[in-house]
Amino acid sequence: MFRRVASGLAALVVTAGAAACAASPPPFLTPASSQARTVQPAPPPRETAPSNEIEARLLTAHNAERDRAGTPPLRWADSLEAEARVWARELIATNHFAHDPALHGHGENLWTGWGGRVWTPEEMIGEWIAEKANYRHGVFPNVSRTGRWSDVGHYTQLIWRDSTHVGCAVETRGDRSVLACRYAPPGNIDGRTAY
Repeated sequence: MFRRVASGLAALVVTAGAAACAASPPPFLTPASSQARTVQPAPPPRETAPSNEIEARLLTAHNAERDRAGTPPLRWADSLEAEARVWARELIATNHFAHDPALHGHGENLWTGWGGRVWTPEEMIGEWIAEKANYRHGVFPNVSRTGRWSDVGHYTQLIWRDSTHVGCAVETRGDRSVLACRYAPPGNIDGRTAY
């Protein structure tokens, strides 16, 4: 099993799973663009209800961690889910893994896993929550015990106080799955704190 995780709005973080992992990363990894952290104005999304159990579990997993951090719960937005689904499908179809280069004005967390197993929504979101171990409260981008904000970028986007809406999509092909989540307003903004 090998897992890849891409961070908040920009940088890319790679984590390896069990000992059966490949020695080198697969060819579908693409570095994030330098524009990925540029904030673009976007209209606020319309609140909707998750349309299926997976979406509901993804939202619940987000909000459980936000509750632990003391930040307000996120609300689901079908417009963000639709954006996330388009990008997740693109990543699966092209066999790449990178942040959306379009200046869509939303935060983005990505996750991918492969190796012939199925991950639960809680496990996928749990990968982002696990970054909390390296998080230190501070002004972004100085929020990581490692000195690299990208080591905690998923976590900070997930708990970012000013983000009010989320929409996520999971796409699968063969033994690979991709989770894409979009957040509005975006988090990981230089000069601000997560909460």
